[in-house]
Amino acid sequence: MATTAQAGTVGFGPQPAMGTLATDWYRHRATLVDLAVQDPQQEGAPEVGGLPVPTFPYKTGPMVGGGLTLQPRLIDTLGWLLYGVLGDVDSDEDPGGSGIYNHVFKMASGNETYVPWMSFRKHIPRRGADAATDLGEIYKDCKVMGFTLNLPNSEPLTARVDVSGREFEFDYAPDAWTWENTFEHWESIPVACQVGGFLNIDDVEFPVVQASVGFQNVPLDPRQERVYGSPFLEDITVLQRRMVYDMTVKWNNPDLYTEIVTGASDGSEWSSAPKTASFSVKAVSSVNMPDETEQYSLQIDADEVMMSLQGGITLAANQAIMMRFTGVALESDTNFCSATLRNKIASYAWPAS
Repeated sequence: MATTAQAGTVGFGPQPAMGTLATDWYRHRATLVDLAVQDPQQEGAPEVGGLPVPTFPYKTGPMVGGGLTLQPRLIDTLGWLLYGVLGDVDSDEDPGGSGIYNHVFKMASGNETYVPWMSFRKHIPRRGADAATDLGEIYKDCKVMGFTLNLPNSEPLTARVDVSGREFEFDYAPDAWTWENTFEHWESIPVACQVGGFLNIDDVEFPVVQASVGFQNVPLDPRQERVYGSPFLEDITVLQRRMVYDMTVKWNNPDLYTEIVTGASDGSEWSSAPKTASFSVKAVSSVNMPDETEQYSLQIDADEVMMSLQGGITLAANQAIMMRFTGVALESDTNFCSATLRNKIASYAWPAS
């Protein structure tokens, strides 16, 4: 008899400081959980003497890696992951005490390299009804390395969360775990066909066939984080922070294409000036918030992004003409990048160390 994965559970929580563990845990449904212990075992260098075969193995030390693929719920818990990848939040209620809040997740002002520590845990389900066969894994001192929102044209949106961590432990009684929340309802999952969603470049909405937009925290090579006399990473150091996007749009007219190549919509010669623009993408749920006339929403903004056309304009029989753009957000005095989650949760307060 095989053990089915669907009965498993994954969750996360804000961690006050390195070396501590989250006290409040939030669970979220996922379509894939490959967050796991990484414990590489290596083959030693060849030695002279005896048979020409390997002579010894060794371990380099464990770490935590992988992540989660979600159909994101916007009711509450996704905010902790957005906080974890970006590092700060401003929360404000709509005027008049409406009970609807805007949570603007962004980099911490004056401390832009700060990425908070998080704890994760995974319950690997039991085989059949045998309680002795389930296992819990608890991952401590983790940082969110990436959060990518995927926008298809005819399906629910998905999010990929990538994580690195320093330490772990096994728990043989995961059925006793407690959670701060129940599983959130499907009604807050953003869907592609919902009116209100958009992808704008310089405030012009584009006919997007598919797109992805995400935040990346680029770490120091783990081999440089290891120190003599310890099996664990000493730290998880973030060297660079990026917001990236990739989108395929339908061709409507040559204006954008010629502007990128020549610097003007009616240009005729190549220009050395790169094309940059403001960027905004919004995703909304299919159902309104309880007792409200609007949906849950998530909007990602950047003041200025680079626009790089991937490949030329291809003419293929029986196919529509498409353009594919990729790029990154550029430094800005006002808003390098932000993610605004709109729901009915009052605040996301990271625990103090």
